[in-house]
Amino acid sequence: MIKRAQKLQRRLFKRNLAANNCMSNSYGFSLAEAMVAIAVLALIATLTYGTFSRAIDARERTEKITSHYNEIRQAMLRMTKEISQAFLSRHKNCTEPRSDTLFIASQHSSGMRIDFTSFSHLKIKKDAAESDQNALSYYLDRDPDEANKLVLMRREKNRINEDLKADGHVDIIAHDIEELNFSFYNAKEDRWEDEWDTTSSNYKGRMPLFVRIEIKAKDYNGQLETFVTKTRIFLQKPILIFGTGFSAPADGC
Repeated sequence: MIKRAQKLQRRLFKRNLAANNCMSNSYGFSLAEAMVAIAVLALIATLTYGTFSRAIDARERTEKITSHYNEIRQAMLRMTKEISQAFLSRHKNCTEPRSDTLFIASQHSSGMRIDFTSFSHLKIKKDAAESDQNALSYYLDRDPDEANKLVLMRREKNRINEDLKADGHVDIIAHDIEELNFSFYNAKEDRWEDEWDTTSSNYKGRMPLFVRIEIKAKDYNGQLETFVTKTRIFLQKPILIFGTGFSAPADGC
């Protein structure tokens, strides 16, 4: 009886041990299974990262393209507005250079440059000794950050003084510009002119009726694109406001 009981006890112990081994095998992973799982997880992570990376690159590229076109559009809108308000004045003292006004556009080393007096100044400081008159210039120059690229510059003097084409506050209003061109409609001759200079005898005291503005810039793929707009100059003749103490200057002035 004792021997039978001992045999039965050993059989039960072996059964319990086998059952425990079976349960442990069913809930665990071997080293090979763990390595395969890690490899699959790494592959999924790589694919996911690539998808997000391409999405971020596409968004940044879209933002650069949008910013580039918006910058050019805003620059052209600003030029059309300010050129349309260009003026010449007959309030001139022949012995005082500070009373000069002008509208000059000519070719320079980096492309065309336009200098003119305008009624487009916006006074932003309280009690500043300024008016709506200013002297403006638009031209291309080297990018201060990338010397191999050209930028569109805007120069403003909020007071008209001796040299209207120098000094003043200069801002970059458009980057990566290849060319800046202007042409001017001569209403008297019914033709477009490549240059205009109100200090010369041919155009003295006369403004162009229309100004054509052309900007050439490279797109994201490096292809050259052309942007064109036109604006009208409303003050065609030099102005003279009576009652200010000024009189029209002599013809030789």
